[in-house]
Amino acid sequence: MFDLNELSPSQLKIGQWILHNESSVMISTEQDIAKAVGVSVASVSRFWKAAGFQNLKAYKQQLKEKREITPAKKILKTVIDLEYGDVQSHHLNRSIHHLQATLDHFQREQFEEAISLIRKASRLFIYAPGPSLSLGELLSYRLRRYGLDVRLIRWMGSEMLEELVHIDESSVVLLFSFGRLLKEGKVLLKHANETRCKSIVVSDQLVMDTPSPFDIFLYADRGEKDEFHSMIAPLFLLENLIVEIGKEEDALVHMEFLGKLRKIYKEDLPR
Repeated sequence: MFDLNELSPSQLKIGQWILHNESSVMISTEQDIAKAVGVSVASVSRFWKAAGFQNLKAYKQQLKEKREITPAKKILKTVIDLEYGDVQSHHLNRSIHHLQATLDHFQREQFEEAISLIRKASRLFIYAPGPSLSLGELLSYRLRRYGLDVRLIRWMGSEMLEELVHIDESSVVLLFSFGRLLKEGKVLLKHANETRCKSIVVSDQLVMDTPSPFDIFLYADRGEKDEFHSMIAPLFLLENLIVEIGKEEDALVHMEFLGKLRKIYKEDLPR
């Protein structure tokens, strides 16, 4: 997207980092880039015009447009050739787009750290309001089968305090924030910080404005504000999380024990 040969040594360093970290750049500020590269913020600001862009925002826009040229169009053409209806074709196209956007912004370090935190937690608290409730239910169900102590927070308002009293430094909080962070989510993050409890946020917003910091951020694309919000990408992200957590030996032991219980009680509790 820019010619590295025409850049100064300092700009070359910035350009090389950007080209190798496109997903990170999409959710980074100039301060973030400067810190990662080891240069001044002013150097990053000057870099854009040297690279042929007005500013960071302009670069992000071009990067976004480039990434929208994906295998989605090829797959859509195949679907149309198979005589699927317009509605199905459109939905499939949007679904592929959501998955591609999620992968474009995927940060493996954050994902692997989330896996590590959940495995080590004495108890995992999941807050999944509104449309994310089904995702919270699925995550809770699957992780409990691995022997993990999971609690799905169902309370709203001041009743939520009944759950907060059980959160401590050895716990992990995972909350979904689609569209906006609700007041209960804000309180949960605040309490997590006060108790030094690690926190994981799953969101469809690339930029999160929260009153309290969080430890891990996992992005899942659900579409623009004015269109149908799909759950395909969040589900894809969670299923990958579940599979990776399940690779631990302790998780397999619990699954094997569950299999034995099914054999023992198959006559009493048929499936």
